[in-house]
Amino acid sequence: MTWKIRLLVGAVVLFLACNIILLFLKDDKINRTYHADEWTAVKKQDLLETMPAKGVLAPKEEQHFYYENSAGTFKGFLVEKGDEVQQGTGLFEYSPDDLTLAKEEFQIEKEKLENEQDNLESHIDDLESMQRTLTSAPVEEDQPNPNVYMIQTLERDIYEKELQISRIDSEIEKYEDLIEAADESLLQLTVESEIDGTVKSIKHDLTNPVVTVISNEQKVTGILSEQEIKIATEGMKVFITPEGSNKKINGTVEKILNHPTSEPHAETESRYEFSIVLDESNELESFHGEHVDVRIVTNEVLDTLTVPTEAVKKAKKGHYTYAIQTNGRVDRKKIELGLKIHQTQEVKEGVEKGELVLLERPPFLKSGFPFITSVEPGKLKKKDFEELRKKEILKYTARGFLSR
Repeated sequence: MTWKIRLLVGAVVLFLACNIILLFLKDDKINRTYHADEWTAVKKQDLLETMPAKGVLAPKEEQHFYYENSAGTFKGFLVEKGDEVQQGTGLFEYSPDDLTLAKEEFQIEKEKLENEQDNLESHIDDLESMQRTLTSAPVEEDQPNPNVYMIQTLERDIYEKELQISRIDSEIEKYEDLIEAADESLLQLTVESEIDGTVKSIKHDLTNPVVTVISNEQKVTGILSEQEIKIATEGMKVFITPEGSNKKINGTVEKILNHPTSEPHAETESRYEFSIVLDESNELESFHGEHVDVRIVTNEVLDTLTVPTEAVKKAKKGHYTYAIQTNGRVDRKKIELGLKIHQTQEVKEGVEKGELVLLERPPFLKSGFPFITSVEPGKLKKKDFEELRKKEILKYTARGFLSR
């Protein structure tokens, strides 16, 4: 190696060493121009963290109707399996014959007691009249009243008759209650549906429940694993999508059973049933039993600032991002992170909506570095050039070439 080559190599090494040292000096005054290729604006949006699950549409309500012997003799069904019913539609009815007969018997007993009561009251009136007569009878002075014993006997009889009347009052009230109950039963001979829906089953052998009605309104039922039940809670918002459909339906986790669907076993994972109630505003035209995709919202932040995750840089003292300033320089901004959903990061503090942030950062980029961007001819407009003076055009053109 000749002395010229050694000199050239030494000069190159010295040049590179000086530049590297200058780059790493904290307070150096040398700035590089950064060529920004990718950037994006800070957005304000809702962030939802969801957990997928499978579900099936089922009736919201299932009502069972029972035949009661005490209500009367069964007369007949008024509907058939599969019939559409509304609230108030008669399902089956009792015969009024037994109730009418029972009411007549109660009425007869009541009248007997009332007659007996009248007789007792009349008898009491007679006894009281006799008592007054004996009390007012003249008695010789210094002689005992010979009617005292009779007067006391009459008082005792009157008291006993009054006790009998009191007992009869109680009996009359009992039969009045029975008559009133019979009247109510006569008005309720027809058992009516309490919901709008469809007759699911009818048992003609009168084994209970004799009629089952399922509602037209629907809910979603599904199964959660042991891990999923620890995440989901009642009251969480849910998005429901019928399979093969793009329609999204809103709902809420209504109930999560805390006992497994089958007998727990040490070798198998337990599973738990849950149900979802649909929002009243939803109009769903699907059949019971149709399968749906469910996304349970496990975490939610509304109207918050977000950036792509690649715009977030990690440092020893926290996280930061580089924002493009209108003065042609980049600004390192310390940020406080929030919820992260896939490639979207919530930023609680440090940036503003619409602010432009870089999606990449070379190792030596510092706050205050000037930056340039590539020319995109397709976005240039003649009007923009017309508004620039020649001096400005030359200045920006020269800066672009020199910076590269």
